[in-house]
Amino acid sequence: MNNIPLAESAGDSSSLFPPSSDANCGLPRRQLSRLDGLFLVILFLAAFFLVVLTGRGRYGLSWDEAYFYNPSKTAATWLFRLFFASERPVSAGEIDAAWSEIRELPSVVKLCLGTSSIIFCGYIDNLTAYRLPAAVAYALTLVIMYILMFQLFGRGAALMTVFSYALMPRIFGHAHIGASESILALITLCVVYCFLKGLDSPWWSVLSGVAFGLALNTKVNAIFLPLILLPWAHVYYRKRYANNFFALVFLSPVVMVLTWPWLWHNTIPHLLEYFYFFVKHQFTAVFYFGQKYNYGSILAPWHYPFVMTFYTIPPLTFFFILVGVAAAVRDIRRRPISVLFLWGALMTLAISAMPSSPKYDGVRLFIPAFIFMAPLAGIGCAAIYERLPKGGVMPCGINRRNLIIAACIIIVIAGGITAVIRSHPNSLSYYNIFAGGTRGAYNKGMETTFWGEAVNDDVLRTLNELPHGARIKTLALHEKVFDLLQEWGCLRADLRIDKGSPPYDYHILLVRKGFFARPEWCLYLKWHPLKVFEHRGVPLVIISKTGPDFERAWSQMGGVPQEKAGHEKGKEG
Repeated sequence: MNNIPLAESAGDSSSLFPPSSDANCGLPRRQLSRLDGLFLVILFLAAFFLVVLTGRGRYGLSWDEAYFYNPSKTAATWLFRLFFASERPVSAGEIDAAWSEIRELPSVVKLCLGTSSIIFCGYIDNLTAYRLPAAVAYALTLVIMYILMFQLFGRGAALMTVFSYALMPRIFGHAHIGASESILALITLCVVYCFLKGLDSPWWSVLSGVAFGLALNTKVNAIFLPLILLPWAHVYYRKRYANNFFALVFLSPVVMVLTWPWLWHNTIPHLLEYFYFFVKHQFTAVFYFGQKYNYGSILAPWHYPFVMTFYTIPPLTFFFILVGVAAAVRDIRRRPISVLFLWGALMTLAISAMPSSPKYDGVRLFIPAFIFMAPLAGIGCAAIYERLPKGGVMPCGINRRNLIIAACIIIVIAGGITAVIRSHPNSLSYYNIFAGGTRGAYNKGMETTFWGEAVNDDVLRTLNELPHGARIKTLALHEKVFDLLQEWGCLRADLRIDKGSPPYDYHILLVRKGFFARPEWCLYLKWHPLKVFEHRGVPLVIISKTGPDFERAWSQMGGVPQEKAGHEKGKEG
């Protein structure tokens, strides 16, 4: 293929879209200026501190965080002992004791979360210390995304990409949660970056293998990355991706074993056990367009990931993504990098749409798709720039094309900031205008909360005001969350949560309709609440005074048609 410039501007690297001398050969050798370097420092610090400062008390402890907390600290303690103790804990028994709990979560996330908790818990609160790695991962993702897009398409596309990704409310929300999503997004981007650089350098190929090995040790769905990268490279760079191929296929499994101590002994049986967990794991229930799926019912339909993507990206950002898609299709032969992002987004969503793939929890299970979609917004911005008439310098000396593109970026920033502010601190409940907002999605029978992070400080204050020794039953929530909150002193120790047998004095319900059975529907539809915590008029958490009367009410309640119940409550609220 001939080298095709990514933009026809004749400016230097200070231009929004400078020309590339190597558009079809890996990454162009465009150098960041000092201004870019300063911007990246400010970007990292601003993103990190924004997440940390907006998260304290506003995003409650989520289901998976409570599930991962103690196993992560145990694994990190083992790591400290490995480096600093006089006796190395490397026997099979010691490794299994430290790593076998929650074995479906590999080493990278455990070590990040656990190490942060151990180091920082004496200086800041436990939950913030636990969540710092997610905030760091989010900020680093923005930095690497800017560098990648700057080298490929110039400053304008890099800015559009970074702000498109940073200001997706669901992405911003996941940056507050100490789980695998933000870390997986970062490592996915690192694999893509190293793979592209590896087309020109064997050392970068080695790094791509290392990065993919770490991705495998972050979350199981990273295993599909070669299905994106290798076919694309075979089509466009058939003579130049051999090093990358061998690194991904042969080096990455070695890195995976070396960086996951649980695999040091009984490697093959443990690997089979790890993958078998996901084969036999029952899909979590989800409420989708007024019907309950999974958990013994029919599986969620194939279009779930596509609909959730369409419903959860801010509309202006989505417009530029569509422009980027059109540009990638138009230039499918002459601009392979654009095709890579389009192929990566489509392939990730297609894998999530397969009948055997889990479909629940909003966009959480296909977060890597947004690593490919955000650059499409930058590519769309570059495509618009190319279509604008050349010349046209304004009296103030500003190029009219640059001014128009700057306006596009500002519009996307404004739309994203509006979406983030309006959804905070319930970013994981965000739906865009295509769904009618969170309220419209609720009326359509969509799941508007799922992970328990809505049980924040406001909810805990109400619980802490209940009478001494109150017996509380949780519904659609994880009991480990409340055990940890009491251990950390966030919740009164005398409250008896999920202890003993009914009747209970109070019930707390997360409005996650996919988990509703008769007690949940009875409390939701027929019982007068003590307090309802809402977002945009949509109930997320309900606390009710119950007692023996409630036990009789729900046990005598007939079956509830799922579709009817979902829509009736939406119309009432």
